[in-house]
Amino acid sequence: MIDPIRKQVVVHCDAATAFRIFAKETASWWPLEHHSVTAGQHGKPAKSVTIEPTVGGRIFETTPDGQEIQWGSVTAYEPGKVLRFYWHIMEPVENATEVEVTFRENGDNRTEVILEHRDWHKLGERGEESRNHYNNGWVRVFEERFAGACMRDPV
Repeated sequence: MIDPIRKQVVVHCDAATAFRIFAKETASWWPLEHHSVTAGQHGKPAKSVTIEPTVGGRIFETTPDGQEIQWGSVTAYEPGKVLRFYWHIMEPVENATEVEVTFRENGDNRTEVILEHRDWHKLGERGEESRNHYNNGWVRVFEERFAGACMRDPV
């Protein structure tokens, strides 16, 4: 078994605001210049990233020429509480890993946000290597960029 990735940040806003920033304003903080299919394949940042706000909704990037490249699909969407999704960037859906982001208010206008990325075994021999890659990637994407966006957007 390959251990899940677990990242945790405490942001200075309520859970509803933290969820909104993560799920609805993703394009404002996601580092599309490095963490997008378009950047990796063509050296150009994606135009945006979108999380459709419903169970079954898509997570996708929009390329500079307007094409949509699916990254995953939403499996739980509870504003202020939890966002869970299958993650299968450039992978068949059956190889999807799962990401769960939970939001828990700690009082004093602070929210603990926990990201867990699991199911690496679905990638077979590439599972451990992919986990290590994402473990580093989530530091920049989640711990730095998302947490930083929350600091810039107080309630």
